[in-house]
Amino acid sequence: MTQRRDRSKKADSLSQTRLVTLPVAVDLIRFEKNLLQMGFFGAHDTRHNPQTTRRIEQMVNREGQKIRVSAEFRASQELGLPSTSDRDKYIAFMRIAMDQKAKRGVLSNPIRFTGYHLLKELGLTDSGANYEDVNRWGQRMSDTTITSEQVIYMAARKKYANKTVHVFRSFTRVGEMNEDGSGRIDAFEVMLEDWLLDNLNQGYVVPEDFNAYRYLKRPTAKGIFGYLHLWFHASQGRAIEKDYAELCMLLNIPAYKYLSKIRDTIGAALNELRSIQYISTWDIRPMLSKDGYKLILEPGEEVLDVLALSKRKLLVEENSPSLDSDQERAMAALIDRGISAAKANTLIRKFDPVLILDQIEYCEYLMARDKKGKFHNPAGFVIYTIESNIPVPAAFLCTRTLRQREQVHQAEFDRRFAYDAFIEKKVDEEVALRFAGPAKQERIKHIVQQQVKEDSIFANLRPLPQAQLAERLLWNEVRVSTSLPSFEQWCERQNQIPLF
Repeated sequence: MTQRRDRSKKADSLSQTRLVTLPVAVDLIRFEKNLLQMGFFGAHDTRHNPQTTRRIEQMVNREGQKIRVSAEFRASQELGLPSTSDRDKYIAFMRIAMDQKAKRGVLSNPIRFTGYHLLKELGLTDSGANYEDVNRWGQRMSDTTITSEQVIYMAARKKYANKTVHVFRSFTRVGEMNEDGSGRIDAFEVMLEDWLLDNLNQGYVVPEDFNAYRYLKRPTAKGIFGYLHLWFHASQGRAIEKDYAELCMLLNIPAYKYLSKIRDTIGAALNELRSIQYISTWDIRPMLSKDGYKLILEPGEEVLDVLALSKRKLLVEENSPSLDSDQERAMAALIDRGISAAKANTLIRKFDPVLILDQIEYCEYLMARDKKGKFHNPAGFVIYTIESNIPVPAAFLCTRTLRQREQVHQAEFDRRFAYDAFIEKKVDEEVALRFAGPAKQERIKHIVQQQVKEDSIFANLRPLPQAQLAERLLWNEVRVSTSLPSFEQWCERQNQIPLF
């Protein structure tokens, strides 16, 4: 009885945790949801033999049905599986990657950074040991494989994957110690796997406050930190209940049977989260439906503030006021045709929005003409046309061209139209010259075969649009390699003709 009282007093003393006053500024980073939900970064002890395999299994509710999903992680004996220290570096890496995305409008490979920059984000010194830790972290991220059975969600395709993947496709270290020994010039280059790069650009992420995360010391507290954003977002800021054993499986830590031991271990991590005001109160109680315990967590002020801020920021990003009128029109047109807001935002920032509008109309014209075929993925066809930079024929009168005919002086319009027709004719003549007789059809056939091998969207098209797109790709190749006058040069030549 005395021992039980002592334990109760110890639990009570833990609950009286001193609250930490966090900085006013919130530094939001984007943590990819799959890596969080599957527990890719464990909170396990890495001081002894590295763990090389690990498997998680869960029952989840999808579309009203309960299904079993699983993920298996494998790593080499030398490097072991990712743990909390790797999570620290990954979050700092994402801080750098999101800065690059903000500047370019889209995140793309490769992502380069200096070791000094990453260590500075983590608040670590630029010692040789810390540089070596960064190098081993990158190697571990490249080495670890994930076998997904309906766990990894591919945001662009809107489906769950059954496949084996990596997180980093490659990790390269360049640079060495300066000759005078004054410091290191190490730099690193990361190539993200396509599924992860797509999900980050599609916005399949959980916003986390990097400033708050850096206050945490306990590995288990860091592991729970990310889940709090998911849980309290789903509960709309209300208290939540979580299966203790299932959480331990995700964190890759032992699940204890006795309440006193649970309070001594995970309770210490919960108190640390309470100290930064991410939870206000917590409790551990027996479950009624089965054996074991559940955690009962009340949200703290800080996590509610972060959730509200991240919601506002995401709304601002989706309705970016920095878009000009052409980009806004292209954005609306892409979304109307079933393309996600994140993908549409990427396209309008990377390609000419005026040309995108023309290409959308041209795609719809081709789809309407293919009476016998059936386009299973019209949105994918539009995306493919834009990303492949398929030129719109000069003779195709799109809405923009018709509007220009109405708004612009007829003579100027006719001159521009005549120039386009001149270019079309010259390139057609060059195509005929280079590919005489059956050579043109052979070349088009070769382009189709090549595109079918390299591009799954092209491969799913019917023969007629395949041939049409291949012909335009051939035309574009010849156009680029042919010396032709600019519009200004052509106009000047036209003005000089009457003199002769």
